[in-house]
Amino acid sequence: MKRPIPEATTSTVRKNGQIIVARPRRGPTVARHHAGVRVRASQAPTVSVLLPVWNGEAFLEQAMESILRQTLSSFELIVIDDGSTDQSAAIAEGYAVDDDRIRVLRCPHRGFSATLNAGIATVRGEYIARMDADDISVPERLQKQVAYLDAHPECVAVGAWIEVIDKAGRHLGLKTYVTTHDEISAAMLHGASPIAHPTIVVRRAVLRAAGGYDARCYPSEDLNLWFRLRESGELSKLGEVLLKHRRHKAAIGVREREKMQAMALAICNEERTKRGLRPKTPGPILAGTNADGRYHFECARTALIAGSHLTALCHAAATIAAEPNRLYSYATLFACAVPKPLLRFLLTLRARYR
Repeated sequence: MKRPIPEATTSTVRKNGQIIVARPRRGPTVARHHAGVRVRASQAPTVSVLLPVWNGEAFLEQAMESILRQTLSSFELIVIDDGSTDQSAAIAEGYAVDDDRIRVLRCPHRGFSATLNAGIATVRGEYIARMDADDISVPERLQKQVAYLDAHPECVAVGAWIEVIDKAGRHLGLKTYVTTHDEISAAMLHGASPIAHPTIVVRRAVLRAAGGYDARCYPSEDLNLWFRLRESGELSKLGEVLLKHRRHKAAIGVREREKMQAMALAICNEERTKRGLRPKTPGPILAGTNADGRYHFECARTALIAGSHLTALCHAAATIAAEPNRLYSYATLFACAVPKPLLRFLLTLRARYR
């Protein structure tokens, strides 16, 4: 059982120098990056957006800009730097200097879960939204998710559909799966995380009471959290795309896919055992050992499932070029020739009998 996360009582998480909060200027200011937008830090925001980053300078500005352009004006953006050795912290602090909505926490490198928990302890908003340093939120995202939570008090957390893009921002496909609490719960018991982690908006009190993230469950700590949040209320997803989710070589879902699936299965089977259900058996994991091969395979797989066969074919060919001696590279190319209805049937059949 995770312990509740206490609320920080000062603007710093620790006073021993291990965590530093970059304080923005006080009083009304005009954001350098958004001329004409006046921001204040005196009132508690409706939403606190947590954006952890570790060596994410390549896409960080795009991610921050997408939050700063939200149609919902009452928010704070907390960037938690997990000991980056690139310019990530400097980029975030450059924004924070002129915008009171932004706070930057600089932490020693401790990993994803500890970084997020440090942010959870400092939030002031009624709701906590997640954001990744390589993704892009659509302008209406926070407004629509907050409106849903306000209208559905039984719901403790809400996600959304996503558009998957490649490292250059090109469309790969849509992920438009389950939306209701029952559908989400059923998918979780099959070893999948049916809510894209960076789309979630959760009630602060519920997240803190649940104890935040469990580092022992990395890199599937989100699935573990969904099971614990479900004990306090319903989970839901909006049936529209509110976030562009980026695939690239350094993304956790690409570089640690095998570990992610293995951990998700362990979390799932623990919950299935509690409910008297038969544990699921692991299936074969097709993944490469080469960073380029892994990246193009994930892009091909996403595009193929979404029905973008031409895009899938291009990435399948790139997978073979990256790892010509690996069987999975050719299996990806072969799958591109399978008609979409038959492919979906085979994938459904495989999932059902695992």
